[in-house]
Amino acid sequence: MKYKEIGYRITIAREEAGLNQKELAEILGISQATLSNYEKGKRRLYLSQLQKIADALGKPLQYFSQPIDMEVKMPDGSYKEVKELLRIMNELSDLPGEDRKSVFDYIRWLKSRREEQSQ
Repeated sequence: MKYKEIGYRITIAREEAGLNQKELAEILGISQATLSNYEKGKRRLYLSQLQKIADALGKPLQYFSQPIDMEVKMPDGSYKEVKELLRIMNELSDLPGEDRKSVFDYIRWLKSRREEQSQ
């Protein structure tokens, strides 16, 4: 399994746990940049490090070696690539909370604009 795939799994588990990168990094005693590199598959991740992450996120070690379904069905019936969504999540997690809120507000504005145009 590639480091990127393990990184995607870490991102998914972290988000499911309701943690941002900074919070998980503090729990693990590593820098946010190190965790970001793990999630992006840019840094080698040893088994002992992965075990600490698994323990912190309440996941069995095997969770991180499972294949990832590369498409997810969206509420509108369309399919989106998980890879694209995770890349967006990774970028967002590097932003401070206020900036993430601004991005979220912008997304909601775009959606409302599109809905208005379709009417």
